[in-house]
Amino acid sequence: MRFSIVTPSFRQLAWLKRAVRSVADQGVDVEHIIQDAGSGPELEQWVREHSAAQLFIEKDSGMYDAVNRGFARATGEICAFLNCDEQYLPGTLKRVARAFAENPWADAVAGDFLVLDEKNALSSFRKVTPLRRAMIRTHYLYAFTCAIFFRRSILDAGIRFNAELKDVADLEWVCEVLDRGHRFALVHEYLTTFAFTGDNRSTQPLARSELAAVHASVPAWMRLAAPALRLFRHVEKWRAGGYRPMPIAYEVYAGEDATERTRFLCERPSFRYPGT
Repeated sequence: MRFSIVTPSFRQLAWLKRAVRSVADQGVDVEHIIQDAGSGPELEQWVREHSAAQLFIEKDSGMYDAVNRGFARATGEICAFLNCDEQYLPGTLKRVARAFAENPWADAVAGDFLVLDEKNALSSFRKVTPLRRAMIRTHYLYAFTCAIFFRRSILDAGIRFNAELKDVADLEWVCEVLDRGHRFALVHEYLTTFAFTGDNRSTQPLARSELAAVHASVPAWMRLAAPALRLFRHVEKWRAGGYRPMPIAYEVYAGEDATERTRFLCERPSFRYPGT
């Protein structure tokens, strides 16, 4: 299987270097498309001299517009997008390829992921559970896009990210994928890391207002069912091991100049998302 990975970029070279290296060492057939909004010559020079990624520089209307532009250029059978502050763990793309081979009915795959702080310490472990539209629309998107991979058929069906939304288009995208009848297989292994710095877009007022608008737009029955849905989600998370801390070892590129992964071990990680 050939992978197409899209990374939206704007003035995040220090993080981008780590993301690029985490894609490059996967040992699979992969095209990495960096869709940059005009960060400047330093980024252009580094990408062209130190990576095999394809760099496209053009103005966009935000992250999701950049992602759509990147997917329009993608040629792979399996697609995904990886933000600058995210990394694939070793062997992730091989594991995803195996999941698609083992589940030929699946149109998409979602896996577990780790939330790190700025110093690469483990802040939270997140276990994937079945993606359900009502739970997502009344709660939040509990599977991060850094650990979601999908077949090209979803692009061919015309499903794109809503570029008018700046922070929660991934939530709407997953719900549309489900609405169209596409199915997810789950990988109960850690596939990716996400760096929570406290300044992430998800923590900003616009993200909160967009999420509130999503919650306000759901049908009345969903709002009434929300407490029961949330309880059921907690039960599924418990069954998946989402509340059982176990030692976790992981390897990431620990700095912008790192050319090799560094191994970390957290003996007793938290299941609580930072800031909650």
